[in-house]
Amino acid sequence: MRRWLWDNFENLLFAFLLALSVWMAGVSATDPIEEREFPSSIPISYTDPADGLLLVGDPPAEGRVTVRAPSSVWQSLNASEIQLRANLSQLPAGSRLVPLVASMASTGARVTGMDPEQVQITLEAASRRTVPVRPLVVGEPATRYRAGTPQVSPSEVTVVGPASIVEKITEAVAPIDLTGADQDVDASVDLAARDASGEIVSGIDLEPVSARVRIAVSLPGGFRSVAVLPSLTGQVAPGYRVSNVSVTPPTVVVFSGDPAAVEALPGYVQTGPIALTGAEASIQQRAAVDLPQGISLVDEQSVLVDVTIEPILSSISLTRPVEIVGLVSGLYALPAPDVANVILDGPLPVLEGLQPSDVRVVLDLLGVGLGRRAVQPEVIVLPEGVTVRTILPEWIEVVISRTPFVTPTPIP
Repeated sequence: MRRWLWDNFENLLFAFLLALSVWMAGVSATDPIEEREFPSSIPISYTDPADGLLLVGDPPAEGRVTVRAPSSVWQSLNASEIQLRANLSQLPAGSRLVPLVASMASTGARVTGMDPEQVQITLEAASRRTVPVRPLVVGEPATRYRAGTPQVSPSEVTVVGPASIVEKITEAVAPIDLTGADQDVDASVDLAARDASGEIVSGIDLEPVSARVRIAVSLPGGFRSVAVLPSLTGQVAPGYRVSNVSVTPPTVVVFSGDPAAVEALPGYVQTGPIALTGAEASIQQRAAVDLPQGISLVDEQSVLVDVTIEPILSSISLTRPVEIVGLVSGLYALPAPDVANVILDGPLPVLEGLQPSDVRVVLDLLGVGLGRRAVQPEVIVLPEGVTVRTILPEWIEVVISRTPFVTPTPIP
């Protein structure tokens, strides 16, 4: 047997290779191999460099790959299965080209090409230094207000990054906007690193990243900002209420040649009287400000007072007879019960003025056949602003007949 195998080895090998070729040709015909560029870009990952070194600049973030795989694999292939990686862990400081390494998670597929095949990177020694923090004030406070000297905390921050960038930074600025400020400012703001020419520098980290800036904002002697309180007199009409009062502007600046007189004010001033007596609608009125002798307003001499007056919302319970509508001519209907209780919500003056004809309970029998039926009543309310909260009962039983119903005779 061994002798026969040895003598026929070449024939057997040829037969095996021929069978393999036939099998591969069959597989290729049903699931052909395709080699083409993957349709989307692949993110490039960079391993961390050695301790003490930092990656400088913006190396390519994405690359393109060519993939060879059977058609069936292509149908389910996605970008998350492909990785492009640049290994920086063993590189010294300096600039150089680093080859990209591709890997494929999907079985039966492989990357046959990359663009780019290598990336230009620069590694530098890490550096850190301390620079001062300077508050950068923009804008002006409100008219006649003065801003004090800004106070910033912390007064210094640490800059961390590549040595070539860190050495350019001279300060960190804390921008603060005072536009229209009429009270002290106390805010936490993000810091920005700047070089000697005032340009913002990126590619570094600040520790901490923010600072607290405080600036006193006040009026000079003889000036003061006080609140305005409207002086309301009288009562609105019965059934109505005052829901809101606003003053524009809510504060005014007053002045006196005697600073002590201004400081003696209680922190507010009042307007002249605004009459509410019998009011049933909102009031918008300009009003003068009542000031002590020797004190005057700096800007506008009056304020706008808005008083919102609304009806008081309430509810009412009514009993109404059930009205039959839509009944076919020649038929008779007997509802049980023949009255319904309705609870309405709305403005109190409107509810108190309701007439019997303003609220109706109807039973629409259009299309309802003979016999005993349960029909949902409908409430018709004429005045606007009134809504139905509840109707009892929710369903009314009605008997529909071709003959009239006998009205019971009262027992004497």
